[in-house]
Order: sequence, then structure tokens, then C-alpha cells
Amino acid sequence: MFKISTAHSLTAKPTTAAVALADQALRDLGGQIPRAALLFSTFGRNHTELLCELKRILPDCPIVGGSSNGEVSRTQGYRVSSSLLILFASDSISIRAGVLRNLAFEDEAYNMESATQQLQQQGFITASSNLAESKARPVLGLLFPDGIGLDGESVVRLFVSQFPGTRFFGGATAENFTMASTEQFFNEEVLHNAVPFLLLSGPLRYQWAVTQGLSSGWHAVGERLNAECDGKWIKTIASRPAIDYLASRYRLQGGQLSVCHPFVIYPEREKNDHYFRDVVRYSEDTGALESIQLLPSECQIQLTEPDPAAILAVSRQNILSALAHFPGAYTPAGVLWFSCISRALVLDSDAASEFSTATDMIESTLPIAGFYTYGEIAPGGPQNISTYHSSTLVTLLLGEEPKTDLGIFGQTKQFLIDNLKKDNLALTQALAESQAKVNNLQNELGLLQALERIGGHSKTELNALLRTLALKLVCDVLNTRFADFKRLALKGDPPVLNRTGLARLVNDMHQKQLGKPFPLTLKQLTHILTDFGDANKLY
Repeated sequence: MFKISTAHSLTAKPTTAAVALADQALRDLGGQIPRAALLFSTFGRNHTELLCELKRILPDCPIVGGSSNGEVSRTQGYRVSSSLLILFASDSISIRAGVLRNLAFEDEAYNMESATQQLQQQGFITASSNLAESKARPVLGLLFPDGIGLDGESVVRLFVSQFPGTRFFGGATAENFTMASTEQFFNEEVLHNAVPFLLLSGPLRYQWAVTQGLSSGWHAVGERLNAECDGKWIKTIASRPAIDYLASRYRLQGGQLSVCHPFVIYPEREKNDHYFRDVVRYSEDTGALESIQLLPSECQIQLTEPDPAAILAVSRQNILSALAHFPGAYTPAGVLWFSCISRALVLDSDAASEFSTATDMIESTLPIAGFYTYGEIAPGGPQNISTYHSSTLVTLLLGEEPKTDLGIFGQTKQFLIDNLKKDNLALTQALAESQAKVNNLQNELGLLQALERIGGHSKTELNALLRTLALKLVCDVLNTRFADFKRLALKGDPPVLNRTGLARLVNDMHQKQLGKPFPLTLKQLTHILTDFGDANKLY
């Protein structure tokens, strides 16, 4: 049986935190032996002491992971200054831990040679070939590279070349934006410029979802512009020093740039394929912009603007999509969460809302845990090739292929139970969405009714004003035509005015005094003079 347990501690003292983490995670395994562990802990803590104490408690369980800038779990939600332990137990799935040490940022050839030697020494590949043996090919790998000291995309390419056919997931280790160095964990060691990893083989069942590029909660700003890059530096944009272009859009101060505005990178200028990269600093001396990762020498770039509401919406869609597409009728053993720190920064004081919104109404017994990264790893693009992302959310569902000895009745029962759970989740979600729509419609109806009342009052007031004006004009008509009316009366032929005639005289008087006709038709003016100004007859 494949099982995942999690423990999340806010305790600052390393030894106390280690005991609490191990105790909770082991208890949730229900007596199963842990085969591997992930540890993510906020940068700045005493991780050496924490790891040593965990290894003392779990001597036969390899530990990999790294420093983070926020951890999440079902028990604690989103936290900073905490430590998160995830244990894996299985009697059928093989989990092996390893580490690549002392890699270089830009020397991919050196990294490939060094990785081959290290993987051979650790027994992952044979000396006769730099490829993993097909009979032992891992199904899935979890990678946690240095988020500053290494180029994430180069690291992923390295593992893809060494383990063809294996899909890789994970996140780059993070720190607190000093841009100095992040920490990677391997058993008792705290490393730099390293890649600790887990490789899983056997009857593993998994599904993932990743928010990619402009579908991650950002929208593009401005036009696509040609850029020239050198390594991780953007030298020119639109044939101008890159800093000049950026200064025309943003106020620059202190040499730092916000990762809340990742750059859209179009590696091929004629195509729309793109990815995000964080640009974190600029040099006033050279006029260049610095990215955390390597960039194509020639590309197009585009600026972005975050949309907090969209970030929350796509995060929710992300995990629901992964759950909906999880193969078979069985519930996953757990969910790993790798989200970019830029998403938390955009949400600012409500950073916890991404995890809480995404996991709302999802079965509470399903373990969901992970950390906020400096870059995310998951298959992406049209061909689902493992790649390195920025400003994205990756959710990875893990489970075990069901055993065939359950029998038809056992399979049917489990199928019904799991499908009822999924149906319940879908119905709950649909009900919440329907209720939200009903509330919106009720609000719109109330607004329309209020506008109708206001409109009715406005018509009545306007009608009263027009009637007052018309009666004043009637008085003016009588004053100016008094002599004519008196003369006709003395002749025994008093004037007789019908309603339309009176309306014409009023209209003529308005034309004479103001140079324009009365602001109503003759028919409407007739009504306002003789029918007490009924607004319904005017409109």
C-alpha cells in the first residue's frame, strides 16, 4: 500500500520541531515504514541541527528537500517560519534518493560530465552507458535544485537526458530575497549548488496540472520587443539599453526589481510559444537587466501585470483539473504542491488565500502539502516535456496502481465509493457556483429595481417642472394677448381655445422667449396642460 503522511511544525527550536514532525508523520502512516522523506523549511533556520535530529529518529529513511519561502499543508495552511515533513511509505513502489553536488551555473557540459560520474557512483546508471537501464527506468522523479546557484532549465535537461522517459517534477529551493544562496538538504547535509532528488519506480499512478505562462494569472502589457541577451543578462530591448526601456515603464530605485512582474520570454520571435522568467536586478553601469535563470541569446520579451483574482481562480482550476483527470476510480494517496513565491507576493497580505481557495471543499483527509519555490518543474508545452517554469503552480497527485486480487466485488465497491466522493465534490462545487450566480442575479435585480424607482421619481419631478413652465407660459400668453381677447369679447365674439390651440400658443411663446420650441411635442404639451401632468402619457 502506498501512503503519504505530512507534518507541519511552527516550532523554532530544531530538536523540538524534529521530534514533533517525526511523531506526527509516523503516527499518520499507521505503522508503515517510511521509505523516503521530503523536508521543506523556511530559509534562515538552523537546518543542520534539524536534519541531524530527524536522521536520528529516522535512521533508515533518506531525506531530501531544501529551504523555502513558505510552506503549506492541510493542518496549518500557508505558513512562513515553519518546517514541513512529508513521508512516503509503500511495499510495492521503489523510492531511491540521490544528490548531485557542486554543479555550475552556466557550464552545462561540465555539469553533464560531473552528473554522469556522480550517478554512476551512486548506482543510478551503469558505467557502460550514461542512460538509466530500461529495466529500472524510474516512472517519476522529484528534483529540488538550488534556486539561485543553478540554472533550472539546464538541470531539468540534464536529468531528462540521463533518464529518458521519466517525467520530472519539483521546485527550486528558495530564500528571503537576499539573492545570496539557497540551501538543499540531503540526509544530514545542508548543501549549495546541488540537486537532491527522489526517483520513484513501480506501479505508480499519478496526474499533474501546471499553470503555464500567461495562463498563470498574469496578462501581457505592451508589445513584444526584440531583445539581446548574454547568459542571464538582458542587454538590449528594441535596440536600446534594457534599463532605458524599463525606466520608461517603471520607476527604478535601488537596483532591485519586483518578481511580481515576470517577463514573458518568446524564444522564437516568429512564434507564440513562451514562458516566464523573473528579472530581479538591474545594473546602472551596464544598463542590463539580470534574470535568475539563463535566457536565449536572441528572443522577444513582453512585460506583465498580475491579476490577483485570476491567480486565485487558476489555482483552484489547477487542482480540480488534476483531481478530475486522476486515472481510474481510486483516490490519490496525496498531493504535492509547488507554487512560485511571486504568486504569494502578488497576494501580499492575503498570501494564504491561494492554498485555502484551491483546497476549499476538497476531501479533508487527502494530504496536500508543499512549498513556495524559486521555480517550478513539471512537464509542459504541447508535448508535455519536463521543463522549468516561473510564476506557476504545479500540483502533483500520487497514488498506486490497484492490485488485481481485489476481486470483482471489491473493485466495484471501491469504484462506487471513490466515484461517489468525486460526484459529491463536483456537486458541492457546482452548488457553490450556482449559489454565487443566484446571489449575483439577486444583486442585479435589486439594482434594477432601485434604478426603476429612481427613474420613476425623476420622471415625476421632470413632469412637474415642465408643467410649471407651461403654466407660466400660459400666463404670459394671456398677458400679451389680453387686449386682443378683450376686443373680441366686446364684439360679442369671445375667443374659444381648444387644448391643441392652447398648446400651440404656449409653444409659440416659448419659441419667442427662448428661441426654440417647447421641449415636448404638441401632444405631450396638451397632456401636461390638461391631464394634471400624468408622467405615463409623456414617456
